[in-house]
Amino acid sequence: MPLKIKVCTLTYLLHDNGYELYFNRDEQLSRSIAIPPQFNHLIKAIYPVDPQGGGTWLAVNQQGLSLALLNNYQVSTSETKNSLSRGKLILLLLQHKGCLIKQLETMELKFYRPFQLCIFPADLSIQNNNIGCVKWDGKNLKKHNHDLPITSSSVDFFNVKKIRQLKFNQLVDSKIITSEHLRRFHYSTEKTGKYSVNMQRNDAKTVSISHITVNQQVSYHYFDQHHNKNCTVTKSKNNHH
Repeated sequence: MPLKIKVCTLTYLLHDNGYELYFNRDEQLSRSIAIPPQFNHLIKAIYPVDPQGGGTWLAVNQQGLSLALLNNYQVSTSETKNSLSRGKLILLLLQHKGCLIKQLETMELKFYRPFQLCIFPADLSIQNNNIGCVKWDGKNLKKHNHDLPITSSSVDFFNVKKIRQLKFNQLVDSKIITSEHLRRFHYSTEKTGKYSVNMQRNDAKTVSISHITVNQQVSYHYFDQHHNKNCTVTKSKNNHH
């Protein structure tokens, strides 16, 4: 049976009046193609939809709060038929007004397979660097310290992480990170199979590259590599909490 290749890569950049983040989603070519980002008027958020689970891996609301979900493959847990879609967690959390980490601590997470969640607050900036990252291992929810790039991989995680870290160090100046540096990193394609940031394999590939920008506006740019199409959804930022 062939290995199921699932890899995600996340980076971000803080500004004086907001932030940017990039997210590469890698999937099997046999998986259903995601629905491009749209604005959900009920929860006032922009996000793509995974038709298989009905949830999403990355969303930003009109206030500027972004949630990014990566799978936590390094934890071995038994599969259960009653597992809930991790992607729907983001949609649930977007409807909560308080501290999201406290909200997660009150939820029955045992029904979700392991994940890591990165929370980018609406007021995030260079002066207010309060990104929250947590990991759920199937039993415990713990805060997680991270370095860029943030990576998940279903196979050969430590080598994938190491090689992508080397590529990041090669393309990104850690002292003066720019959006162009991050863009080059996320779009970089090399003949390294599963190790490439913008992965291209016969059975799997980077299916989409997302770029969220939050300042006076909230913008979600989405590149669908299945169809080689770009999609951008922009809203004026709603500062009322």
